[in-house]
Amino acid sequence: MSNIDLNLSIGGPQGGGIDTSSNLISRAFASSGYNVLGVREFHSNIKGRHSYVHLRIREERPRSLKYPLDFLVALDPDTIFEHLDDVSTGTIVLYDTNDENAELAQARMIMRDTAKRINGVLQENKLDLNVKGALALMKKNGAKIMGIPFSKVLEGVELDGPATRYYNVLGASLTLSIIGLDQKFTRDSLKHIFGNKEKVIALNVKVVDAAYKYCRDNGLQGKTLPDMDAPPRMLLTGNDGAALGKIMGGLRFQTYYPITPASDESSILEEHEDIKWLSNENKKLASGGITVVQTEDELSAITMAEGAAITGARSATATSGPGFSLMAEAISFAGIDEIPVVITFYQRGGPSTGLPTRNGQGDLMFAMNTGHGEFPKMVISSGDVEECIYDSMKALNYAQRYQLPVIHLIDKNLANTSDFVPVIETKKIKVEQSLKTKDKSDFKRYTLDTKNGVSPMGVFGKDIFWMTGDEHDELGHVTEDPLIRDRMMEKRFTKLKVADDEIPDEDKAQVFGSDHAKVTFITWGSQKGVILDAIDGLKAKGIEANMLYLKMFEPFPSKFVDKILKKAGTVIDVESNMTGQAAKVIRMNTGFEVTNFILKYNGRHITEDELISATSDIVSKKKKIVVLENGA
Repeated sequence: MSNIDLNLSIGGPQGGGIDTSSNLISRAFASSGYNVLGVREFHSNIKGRHSYVHLRIREERPRSLKYPLDFLVALDPDTIFEHLDDVSTGTIVLYDTNDENAELAQARMIMRDTAKRINGVLQENKLDLNVKGALALMKKNGAKIMGIPFSKVLEGVELDGPATRYYNVLGASLTLSIIGLDQKFTRDSLKHIFGNKEKVIALNVKVVDAAYKYCRDNGLQGKTLPDMDAPPRMLLTGNDGAALGKIMGGLRFQTYYPITPASDESSILEEHEDIKWLSNENKKLASGGITVVQTEDELSAITMAEGAAITGARSATATSGPGFSLMAEAISFAGIDEIPVVITFYQRGGPSTGLPTRNGQGDLMFAMNTGHGEFPKMVISSGDVEECIYDSMKALNYAQRYQLPVIHLIDKNLANTSDFVPVIETKKIKVEQSLKTKDKSDFKRYTLDTKNGVSPMGVFGKDIFWMTGDEHDELGHVTEDPLIRDRMMEKRFTKLKVADDEIPDEDKAQVFGSDHAKVTFITWGSQKGVILDAIDGLKAKGIEANMLYLKMFEPFPSKFVDKILKKAGTVIDVESNMTGQAAKVIRMNTGFEVTNFILKYNGRHITEDELISATSDIVSKKKKIVVLENGA
């Protein structure tokens, strides 16, 4: 097989080892030189309900996922039911034959509404309401059904505990063998995943060997894929990337209160509090370490981070929607007291608890308008795992340079996307320090004698100043003097204008694709990759498209955006929310009215195929607004 472009999904119960299956497949392909992009979808209960990973494997670096699947691997009956719509002509459906008689009515881990819908589809097609019926429908739709008796494959293999414990590795190994990946890569991948757990590695290698043997004996093993030459890469999620970026960006203090999908970032930082390993990249950074504190609530998390920032430590916190709302008051405090702090804001489906483990981009306006009163803050967002690394560094530097709160938006889709990214370019690592006072005899923390609005910070413990949530004078003393109030407001907001002038356009917005495109997509966040892939797909259909990709919302690059949109053809806003929030921000800052929308708000990622189809509908003027509904 050459020019491989494979979409593969492996599903099973939450807590059933889906992460290990995903890692095994991803690392095995990466070891042989291929590129893999993966998105994890899971229910918000702790254990049991349906969980799956969608992987795309290509020689070139994949930027998005698409349907129908080329391979569906079902580790339980629920996966067959849940993914009825994801298969088509040519899809290989691999399942355990022991599950064939499982009844839909007995699948208690499927949501009632979902089960009702599946029931209706099977009845409509006059099929049995069980796995056999679902497989028959898949076969009718062109899928190739491949039943394998999982227990029989592991007969005679000496394992520690029940064979079902190893079904996740078995399913992944069978898949890799059928696709044609050399067994050595699957074995090596296991060793990487389980590290120094020699006993666990040995047991799972037996499972891999049994899977490959079964496929050889039964004529299922695919023709061996050729190895690819590939440069060194890192397998990271968005959470990993943000944590790594903060470490490389000189973070010294991180707080958090547990919440999905933000907590993973802080857990990663906790694992790397001792950063001596950084000495090869940056000896100065390697001295000291990072303190990570799990606080009693979100208000404590943000105020503790601010307290550390006041002392001069580069500080940050990470949270998601409900947690961010609790931080609003303290973010205002950081605004009036000019505290350099970073809030990494992981978006998920709201309102309230909403869809706590699903994707969403409904918090853009909330992030921009959070807090009471008017104060300058910066709002930036990332669109892929690599950007999460460098944007986290930049967020820490922006906070220090302009002495204000910086809100870094990362959506859940990106947080749980695994991607092979290039190793960090050390020349891009830059750790900026705050402007510090030189004259300690007359220290004024909030001096108005500044052209850019940034007043020098003092040395904590030496330079005396006062802090309050009230308006204050240059020393920090409370005042309601009207003239000083005016000057303080103007001084603080000067920072945003200066930031807008100083920060290059490419860090605020970018255009990808032809200048003469007939279609211009507007987007932000994790849609970046899928639009780039859709642009290629649309070109093959005769539709030339480009993308205006937004990265910074405060300060907003009004002139740049206005210039691009004035010469654009059909403009289509693509977002994972219901109201097109980025389009509203554009209208607010430029007056440009977007009228075409492709929106998705069911919590699932946007795929290349549905974006191309929706774009075709808009270009042919069949629709002005397309709501995407795919997803298991």
